[in-house]
Amino acid sequence: MNQSKITIRYAKALFDLALERKVLERVKNDMALLYKVCHESPELTRMLHSPVINVDKKHKVMHKIFESSMDKLTMNFIDIISRKRREYYIDGIASAFVSLYKEYIGLKTANITTAVPLADKDKAGVMAILKTLTGKDIELVEKLKSEIIGGFILDMDNYQVDQSVTAKFKELRKDFDKNLYVKGF
Repeated sequence: MNQSKITIRYAKALFDLALERKVLERVKNDMALLYKVCHESPELTRMLHSPVINVDKKHKVMHKIFESSMDKLTMNFIDIISRKRREYYIDGIASAFVSLYKEYIGLKTANITTAVPLADKDKAGVMAILKTLTGKDIELVEKLKSEIIGGFILDMDNYQVDQSVTAKFKELRKDFDKNLYVKGF
């Protein structure tokens, strides 16, 4: 089974259960925390992905770290994932759950990459344009990358708009590589 199918199925199951039990907000916060901890702690991720470490040991570590700060439903879900030996997918499940939550509340995430930080006015303008296009609220994630020299690269869903200076230089280079000389004139 494909990893993305596994993560989405488990995330959807947890999402539906949390919605049914009216603890969706708490479980979303738990999943966001779990995702953040997994990505900030490579040691934890390696431990979860390791086939050598015993499942009981992984289970105990997860309980020590998260039991005091997570909802009972989330901890029960982590227990089930551990018993099924699917702890390898836990960070992906957490990410898929947060995506499902954002979709549920009508929030779209757009990533904008610029060479310098955007002014608040520019952020608001980009968000207003995207909200008009999609009809949904926008969460704008800003990334800085000096290599693009200027302009921006906007990613949302499966679409990308590249208006960076680097991309313009590449287009110019392609145009200059073409030999426009026609013999005989």
